[in-house]
Amino acid sequence: MGVAGKPILSGHRKPSDGVATSSSSTSAAAASANERIRRESRFGHILNRPEFAAISGAVLVFVMFGIAAGCSGMFNLDGIMNWSQVSAYLGILAVGACLLMIAGEFDLSIGSMIGFAGMMVAIPTVYFHWPIWLAIIFAFAGCMLFGALNGYIVMRTRLPSFIVTLAFLFILRGLTLALSIMFADRTIVSGVGDIAAKDWFANTLFHGVAFHDIFAWLGQIGFLKMLDNGQPLGPGIPKVILWLVVLAAIGAFVFAKTRFGKWIFASGGDAVAAKNVGVPIRRVKISLFALY
Repeated sequence: MGVAGKPILSGHRKPSDGVATSSSSTSAAAASANERIRRESRFGHILNRPEFAAISGAVLVFVMFGIAAGCSGMFNLDGIMNWSQVSAYLGILAVGACLLMIAGEFDLSIGSMIGFAGMMVAIPTVYFHWPIWLAIIFAFAGCMLFGALNGYIVMRTRLPSFIVTLAFLFILRGLTLALSIMFADRTIVSGVGDIAAKDWFANTLFHGVAFHDIFAWLGQIGFLKMLDNGQPLGPGIPKVILWLVVLAAIGAFVFAKTRFGKWIFASGGDAVAAKNVGVPIRRVKISLFALY
């Protein structure tokens, strides 16, 4: 007998215990169904990484070329430097394209902009005898001005950037042809390469290779093959590759560590929501068009 004459039932369970058990089992089932807190394997985590597709594609390309052209000298030192230099030119453009595309926009005029920029360097240098460094600065300023105009029109009219930049593609192509015919009476302005080869500014920053002495030393100790003229098989690292590394590092730092990088992601994710929380959408996108 228990207290106050009430019997004590051994093994008796309170009703609340059953409710608690049922609730805990329901919570466990909900947790297992919720993908945000569900445990995943290491391989599954790697598959979900956004860079996995790009790395896999690069590996696949190298495997295919290794099978098809592995014996052609493609993976010798001089072959690596040759295709790395070409890839670096495209990679520099890809850095700006990446910034702009993450922000939700696209620029089709980049091909014509490259030709127009070359004309802005060549014409002042050859026909007005400007120093090459001043012509390069002039080309940078002109390209940024046209890029900012692209962005302003996109933001002002709310037209798709695909349409606006497609129009600028033909505008810049027409300007390039018109200027070249006007000054050179043909579609090519020649002579700027010879001037750039003699200019200290262009040679120091853009032209030629870097670390030539290191490569020569590696050839002397037998680490690299030497040519008949006593030079190493690879004279050095093309400077455009170093520019790609620097610009890619800057782009990665901007994305990961700066407020402007967060603004870029927010602009491309949901521009309306980003604007409502104070992100300057117009300024961000116009700046990216100018930088690209």
